[in-house]
Parts: sequence; structure tokens; C-alpha cells
Amino acid sequence: MKLLSLLAQRIVNEVTKVIDEEVIVVNADGIIIAGSDSKRVGTFHEGALRVFRSKQKMQISETDVHSLKGVKEGLNLPLFFQQDVIGVIGITGDPRAVSPFGELIQRMTELIIQEAHSAEKLNSEIRGIETFVYEWLHVRELDEDFHERGELLGLAMDCSRMCVIVELQSENDADMNLLEKETYERLRLMYPDGARDTIVRVGQGRVLLLKAVKHQQDEASFLQQVQSLRHRLERFTHTSVLIGIGTRQSADLVSKSYSEAKRALQTASIAAPVVYYEQLTLEAVLAEISLEMKHEVIEKIFGKIVEDIELMETLETYFQYHMSLKDTAEHLHIHINTLHYRLKRINDRMGGHLKDPKFLATCYIAYMFWKELG
Repeated sequence: MKLLSLLAQRIVNEVTKVIDEEVIVVNADGIIIAGSDSKRVGTFHEGALRVFRSKQKMQISETDVHSLKGVKEGLNLPLFFQQDVIGVIGITGDPRAVSPFGELIQRMTELIIQEAHSAEKLNSEIRGIETFVYEWLHVRELDEDFHERGELLGLAMDCSRMCVIVELQSENDADMNLLEKETYERLRLMYPDGARDTIVRVGQGRVLLLKAVKHQQDEASFLQQVQSLRHRLERFTHTSVLIGIGTRQSADLVSKSYSEAKRALQTASIAAPVVYYEQLTLEAVLAEISLEMKHEVIEKIFGKIVEDIELMETLETYFQYHMSLKDTAEHLHIHINTLHYRLKRINDRMGGHLKDPKFLATCYIAYMFWKELG
């Protein structure tokens, strides 16, 4: 392991919290790479180089200051990682005064290095799994090599899974990344069997759970727990959570479950926050319509109205709350008369009436396409 300046500075920051002396960290070449006195960073320290080579601590006296390059009175200690010296920590001061702290500081520093190594190893494993899962979700045919790669990463490739997408409803992009990370960590605590219940961040405020389910009883049991899962995540993140769930599929068809989960999530709303793909009927039929046709329907039904953010938000909320005027107005924080006025504008601009069943159905289908493609 190579001691990098970022970790070295963290060591300096932590050590200076417990000892009121100047602290430096030196690399294998005898160059100071971090220190409480920034002016010394980048300079050569002959005493530390000797410590690195001898693997023994060294007290630097006033006499040494005159004979060794770049040193100050104090104590230099080798930093070990897996029995190898990877750097040197130096504490400035009267050697007799700072020596009693030497072993404690050395041990504390080595623990910081070990912790950093473990964290980096974990992050590397997580990145490896995320890369593998991304490929898994988009590859249509899996060969034997792909299965072996999954097993090498510690994933059980012989069990069925259902894709569960958790989406956080935060409008603040700065908060979103933190919320996504916290949700990921919380899900890992709730589903600790990473070999079977694989969890990855997929971006845009979404976390994916590949939930292992052996048979229909397991599936039914999990689905009964989903609302409780959502409530727990909402209490933890203090934000609304939507969940889309795909059907149970073998390892070779996980991509299908993922596509289903995305379609289910598209129809989820605050009014109906959890959607299971098998509950969808109209959505499943519409999914078979070509992309070109979907664009044509949106253009024909909505036209320029899609550029009016206020009217599209009103229409979306109206559908989400099952055309309840009271609930729609409350959610939009507007008077019900204002809602009537907006709905009239929508009717006038689209050339129909939302109380007409045929027009309503057509408008809803166009809305679903718009939400999918927007």
C-alpha cells in the first residue's frame, strides 16, 4: 500500500487533535507529504528517511538538527502496514516530552491506515458489483463466463430475483446524492445477505434491490412487507419514497424484471407510492407500442400544452389523485376555483373535455407516454 497525501493529511489532522505539537508525515523517499506546518510540505527530511530504512524509531536531538537535513527536534516513528513500512510520522518537540506519546500515536496512525485500506477495499468491491449489475440489467443473454464472474464477486447466480427500484422524491440535487447514499446504506443493513439480496445505487435518486425469492410464498411475503419498508425509509430520509417492483425471474431474465420495475415506477405517485408490475394491465399493453407512435400520440393530443409547466403539473396531479378535485387542489396548494379554471384551459387547448370517457382515456394514455418519455 502506498501512503498518499490525502490519507497523510487525514493522519495529521487526527493526531493534532490529541497532541499539541507539530506533526508531519513522510513518504518512502523522505519527502514530507503532509504536515500541520504547510510550509514544510514537499521538503526533504533526512531523519525520516533513516527511520524508513531502519524500521526503527528515532529521537532527533538538538545536535541532529545541525547534522541532518530538514529535521527538527522531536521523535520519528515508522508506520507499518501488513509488516511493511509505508511511511514515517514525526512529532516535533523535546524528545523526552513527546516520547511517552510515541507508541500511542504510532498505533493510532496505523489504525487510521488500516481503516482507510478496508474502506477502499469495500468501495472497490462495491464498484465491481455495481459495474457487474449494470451489465446484468442490460444484457439479454448470459453465458457461463458471466455466471462465473458473478460467483467470483460473491453473488449467488442460481436463485430467482425480483427487481425493486426505490426512488427518493427530493427536489434538491445537493441533498439527493446524500439521501441516495443513506438509503443504500440503510437497505444494506435491512438486507445483509449481499450474496442473494444485491443492492446497488443506480443514480437519479434511485437505489435498486435485487431481492432473492425462492418461490411464490417468498414473493408474497416480501410484497406484504414493502409498505412497511417504504414507511421506514421515509422516516429515515424525511422525504417521500416511491417503489416499483418487477416480477420474479431467473438470473438470465433479471433484465426483464428490471424493465418491469421501471414501468411500474413510472405509474407510481404519492397517492399510490408502491406499484407491482403484475398489477398493471393497461401499462403492460401500452409498453408494446413503438417509440415513434408514442411521440405521435403526445404531439396529437397535447401539442404545445407540454410546454406549459403549470398546466402539465395540474394534469399530472389530477390523474395521480384519481381526478379528485379536492385532493388535487390541496396537493397543488391552490383554491378549487383556480383548479376549475386550469382544467377548463386544459380542455379548451386540447379540444375536448376530461368528463368525456373517450377523451379522458385518450388523454390519460398520452399522459402516460409523456411521463415515460419525458
